[in-house]
Amino acid sequence: MRNLLKKFNKFEEIVLVSSLVLNVIIIFMQVIMRYFFNTSLTWSEELSRYIFIWQVWLGSSIAFVDNQHIRVDLIFSIFKSENSQKVLHLINNIIWFSFNVFLVYVGVKLLGSMNARNALSSGMRLPLVYVYAALPVSSFILAIRILFDSIDLISGKKVLVTDNSDIREV
Repeated sequence: MRNLLKKFNKFEEIVLVSSLVLNVIIIFMQVIMRYFFNTSLTWSEELSRYIFIWQVWLGSSIAFVDNQHIRVDLIFSIFKSENSQKVLHLINNIIWFSFNVFLVYVGVKLLGSMNARNALSSGMRLPLVYVYAALPVSSFILAIRILFDSIDLISGKKVLVTDNSDIREV
């Protein structure tokens, strides 16, 4: 399972980088069309926005892998022992996991509502279900990552460094 997760990490990074390149190309084409041809692409701004939404939601998963999410370390600095920091980290993971499960639940309900109304985007006439799917999909991926992080912490495969609350894998 860990090997599959590492392959998924690489796949997710490739998707994010590719979508960034695609977004830059789309925006560049829009600028060229407006500046040189005095016209614009009707779909480019909308597609760029939707790609960006997916990038942000998927990027939160990669940020978790690299421990890059913003957090307040004050409470971790109060409790210096490794055991208390493990407990705090686990409590943090439980809260975050619960929130992501909630987002998956609410996101699936939202997708059902969007699908029932057959909601389409204004410019491209794209079903908005594809755009709003970023919420439950990314929250589900992040919940799985949090679950494995908690398992690693409990089993001792992940070690907390108590001097600056940094996390290392053993």
